[in-house]
Parts: sequence; C-alpha cells; structure tokens
Amino acid sequence: NVIIEREMLGLTVENVLERTVVRTVLAGGPAKKAGAKVGSLIVKVGNIETKNLTHFETIDELRQSQRPLQLVLRQISDEALRSAREEMGRLIRGSGFGRIMDGEAPSLTPPPDGTTLDVEAQAGRPAPSGTERSLDLYSTIIRKRWIDAVNLAPRTKKDEPILRVGEKLIWIMTLFIVGLEREADRLFALAKDEQVSSESSRHSQYHHSGKDYADAAKSASKILYDFVKKRMDPVRVTPQAAGGPAAGGRQGPRGGPMGGRGRGRGRGRGPMGGMADGKGGAADESSSEKLLLQIGDVLQRMRTFLADPTSPPAALMRGELIACLCDILDADTEMKLSEEESVSSTQGGRAGPIADLGAAGSLLKLIVLNCPIMRSPACEEISVEERNIDEDELRRRFGEKKAFSNNDYHRLHAGNRFLAVVHRLAASRSTSARITACSLGPVLWSHLDFPHQLQLRGVITRALHDVEVIVRKSTATVLHEIAELVFDPRCVPWLVLMCERAMTDPEPLLRSAAMTLTWHLAEHLPNAFLGDASKGSRYLRRLPSRDDPIFADVYLLQCKLLPVATRLAEDRAPQVRLAVAAQCDRLCDALGDHWSSVIIDVLVAMLTDSDERVRTEAVLCVPRLADIVLLSSPPGVIPAGESSVLDALLPAAIKLQKDTSSSVRVALATAAGELLTLLVGLQRAEDQPSREQASMGGPTSIRYEKRHVDERLIPLVQKLLHD
Repeated sequence: NVIIEREMLGLTVENVLERTVVRTVLAGGPAKKAGAKVGSLIVKVGNIETKNLTHFETIDELRQSQRPLQLVLRQISDEALRSAREEMGRLIRGSGFGRIMDGEAPSLTPPPDGTTLDVEAQAGRPAPSGTERSLDLYSTIIRKRWIDAVNLAPRTKKDEPILRVGEKLIWIMTLFIVGLEREADRLFALAKDEQVSSESSRHSQYHHSGKDYADAAKSASKILYDFVKKRMDPVRVTPQAAGGPAAGGRQGPRGGPMGGRGRGRGRGRGPMGGMADGKGGAADESSSEKLLLQIGDVLQRMRTFLADPTSPPAALMRGELIACLCDILDADTEMKLSEEESVSSTQGGRAGPIADLGAAGSLLKLIVLNCPIMRSPACEEISVEERNIDEDELRRRFGEKKAFSNNDYHRLHAGNRFLAVVHRLAASRSTSARITACSLGPVLWSHLDFPHQLQLRGVITRALHDVEVIVRKSTATVLHEIAELVFDPRCVPWLVLMCERAMTDPEPLLRSAAMTLTWHLAEHLPNAFLGDASKGSRYLRRLPSRDDPIFADVYLLQCKLLPVATRLAEDRAPQVRLAVAAQCDRLCDALGDHWSSVIIDVLVAMLTDSDERVRTEAVLCVPRLADIVLLSSPPGVIPAGESSVLDALLPAAIKLQKDTSSSVRVALATAAGELLTLLVGLQRAEDQPSREQASMGGPTSIRYEKRHVDERLIPLVQKLLHD
C-alpha cells in the first residue's frame, strides 16, 4: 500500500498489454517517499481495481482521484515484465502472419493422402532444402524483374513500400493460382474415381467442384496477367527507345503466368486492361500513385476468390495475404484506395473516404469475418481446466444456458489471434491502416476473451485521441457498433468514458457523434447487466424496476450519461445543438421516465435557440417526445410527466408561430398536426375504458387532453392557415 498526499505523484507509468506499470520514480518525490518501486503493477487506485480498466482509464483515475491517494502496487519480476513487453512488440509487428515471405517456408508438396496443406500448422517445421532453394530463387527473380520493369524514376523513399507490396502481391497470386489448379485436378481425380461427373455434382466433403476451381484459376490468371503485362516480360525489361516494341509494340513469346500469349500491334493493353499508347509516357504510367490504384483494382477483382472461407488454396495463403494487405494499407498513406472505391460506389458522386475502407481494408475485414478460425472449434480437444475460462464469463456471454459445448468455449477466444493484426495496423503511420484497425473491433469483439477485449479497448481509446479527424470519426462509428455488443457490465464504464471524451473533442462532427453514442449506449445499458448475448443486440431489455439491486448500478451510469447531453445542448457549434435537438426523444426513451423532466427542459431551451435549423428540429421533436412521455404509463392513468411535457413544450412551441423563418413555421405546422393526431387518438382510446380503467374510476385524463386540443392546438392551426 502506497499513500500519496500531494497532487503530483512523482512517478511515470507505461502501458504493458493495457496494464499500467511504474516506469520511473522521481528521486525525492512523493511516490519515492511512500515506497513505490520501478516495475510495480498498479493493482488498485483508491477503491477501484485496475484489472478491468485500460491503461487510459487507469491514468484517468490517477488524475481525478482525491488526495490523499492510496495505491496498491504489486512487484513484477524482471523476467515476467520483459516477456510481456516482448509480447506487446510481437503484436505490434503483426506476429504470426506472412511467414513464407519472411523465410519460414512450408513445403508446397501436397501430402500423399491428398489432404489440404496448412501453412499455420507447418510454419514451424523445417522445409526441405530443395523447396527453400526454389522459393528463394523464385522470389529473387520476381524481385529483380519487378523492380527493373516498374522503373519508377526518380524513385523516392515513398515509392519503396509500394514496390514491395506489388512484388509480394504477384508472389501470392501466382501461388494462389497454382493452388487453384492443383485443387481442381484433385477434385477431378476424385470425381473420376467415383465415376461421377464433376460438372453435375460436388464431392461430399467440398463446397465447390473441380470445374469451379478451374474456372477460378482462369479468372485469377487473367487478372494477374492484366496486372503484370508489359512490365515483367524479358523483352519489356531490356532498354529500348520510347515508342518501341517494349512500350507498346508486339508482345514477346511469353504470356501470362498460366502460359497464355499476349497480343498487340502498335497499341497494347495497359496494366489494368486499359489501352496505352506506345509513344512515351512510361514514367507517368509507372508512377507510384497509379501503381497503388492498380493494386487496389487487382484486390477488388480478386475479392471473391481470396475471401472464400471454404477454399483450401485461400486458406493456404491466408496468413501471407493478411500480411500483404497490412503492407498495402501502410503504403496507402493518402487514402487513395478509399477515395477511389468511395467514388466508384456512388457512380461518380462525391463521397468522403470514410464511406468505405477501400479495396485493401474491406478485403481484410471480409477475410477476418469469414475466417474458419472464428467459426470452427479448433480447440475441441483441450479440456475445460486447461482453458482456464471463468464460468461467470460463459454465463455473461450465453445467458442461462445450462451446459456449455466445446464450441461455446472456443467462441470466447476464437478471435484472439487476429488481435495481432489490429495492433499491427493501429501502430501504423498510415491513416487507412488506423481506420481499418478500428473497423475490425466490432468483428472481433464477441470472439475475444476479456484480457484481449481489454487490449482492443486500448486500441480504440488511442484511436479516439488520434490527430486525424477522420480516424476519430471512424472510431465514434465503431463505438456505436460495439455498444450493441456489450453484455458485460465491466465494459460499460469504458464506453461512458468514451462518450465524455468525444463530448470534449475540438471537432464539431465528433461532438455531434457523442450525442448519438450517448442515447445508443443508454438504450443498451440494461443489456450489459441483464441481457443474453446469445439472443443478440436486437433483444433489448428494459430498465429494471426500482426495487431491483441492478437499478442502482444502471442509475449511476445514467447520471454520467445525461450531463453529456446537457453539455452538448449548450455547445457553440450549431450542428452539435442540432444533433441534440433531433435526438432528445430517443434519449428520453432510453433513459426512462425518471429523467424526462430534465430532457424536456433541454428541448424547451432548444426551441428558443438562435439558429433556425436548431429551432426547426426542436419543433419537430416535440410530438415525438410527447408521444414517449404520454405513452410511458398504462392507459387510464395520467402519466407523471403529462403536465410537464404539454404545459412546458406547447407554450414555447406556440410562440414560434411568429418566427421570422418560414422553415420554422412549416415545422410548427407539421408538429401541430402530429400532436393533434396523438391527443385525439388518446381521447378515442379513453372513450372505451377497460375493466382496469373502470375500477380506477373511468377515464381520468380526457378533460385534460381536450383542453390542450381546444384551447391551444386548434387555434394554432387556424392561425397557421392564414400565414
């Protein structure tokens, strides 16, 4: 136990796998005098344990906790600390992916029994020397001919990563095509042995026939041929004058990777299949930016084949492809692939790069989403004791399920391996890579155990503090999705903290997103405490009753969420206040009727806002909010908030009939019609009282609703008719 009296702690900390460790202790500082030591793990800050907190949350507690502050520290051995730091370094480097290109090459000779090769299982085994020599020779030839053929002049440091990923993509696609052809031959042989036509029926163990793989090999060959044509041909590589055969004349005898012949006279097809003149312009055609767009085009055309979860060749190259996609995202520092795909998806319309992840990012997300490791129990033979998984963790994920299968145990950690990809991309200098890292969060969240969820939370937290606005905006969208997936109360304080962080962002777009995240999180708060993950996020639990012990926990979290909305309602930026005015009704529905009076006061203030767009949206929100408050109680009973909602909102709304903006008066007319429909419908429901209403003395709120209709709404509509 360490007790620090002063505001300054006198120590620095570091992040080790999202646990906070003391890095240095200042000589003569308060921490040194209290007995803190370097290498100690901060276990508790005051009364709060840090095992459920990210590094950012722990630092936030250290800053905000009152003094004197009591810390509980646990000394960690040097070996354990060094091992944890090395593990964090491996995660940032994307350890476990791209082993073949790094020299750990498995044998490409198929096993004698005809089973599929598994790169991940054989990565640690020594490959035959002949295979190693063949792969090294093949890689050397590709590297030499590719770099010589691309001929970027002058070559800059920025061009080197793009050249490298182009070379690696050719390497992967060539082996992938060979794998497709071998798989087709094997299935044709199986079909022939069984005397079954491969075109009319499939083998019982496979999802595709031999003809499917043969057709895929031809299509992939054409895509690869279009990419490398006139770049790696020996005739093209030899130096010739611009406009000669190398630039656009007749092709040499060598064709594509599958042995096809290229044709062309005077004009030849460019690397992406477009026509390219043979008169100069070689340096322009080979620019690094255009080469990157060509790589994106190849990924877009190959997406169906590479992301197929049932294809053995795709599974064989999965690790290499993931590493290559990470390198492509690193090279795309200016988000050219995202902009290209966004514009094409809107048929030439203007779309921001946030609209899509781009060819590389979307393919990576699709591969991770469909990967068999995420869905098939690869650890069925491991006993429950060896898994060391808490039974409470299973019940939080799977509800009241009595018996848990091996598949249930596997689902808790099936995505752990892909967390290295998230760390790898999150540490990149490329904006595209960091956005893709965040987008993988909702995909992996339900397939991670709690320690790995903690690491993912740390990645998302740092992304919300990114210097690039577009990364922070993407992170806000990701948090919106994760809020639906949280069925663990230990994660809710982190989401509330993210709402508060977005509320203080200097960018108005982020502050507007904070309002959306606030009501969305408030809506899913009961799920985190009472929900069943097996039923999914669409099964929304309502707030517990006030006598339920869980109600106090939910209420305290709501007390932190409501100030976010009230502070945003006073924001200087009109677009932020506009977001608040448009979503007051949703926030009221999510928080419950005990907070309705506060939200009504917020909306009344919005009705007198200086910006006409805010007033317009606030007026349109009035009938929606009234609907929620009036219908929150059983029929026949005057709701607790009826007097406040109608008597507070209607006078403020009626004053807008003299507003100088015609759009505000149009919105007022619309709102008046919706309120009339609502109140008249309630009166008709009261005209047919049920037995419960009769026992309570009959319809008790008809006269009250008629007063609002006759004395306020009807005269308002009559005046608006003469506008």
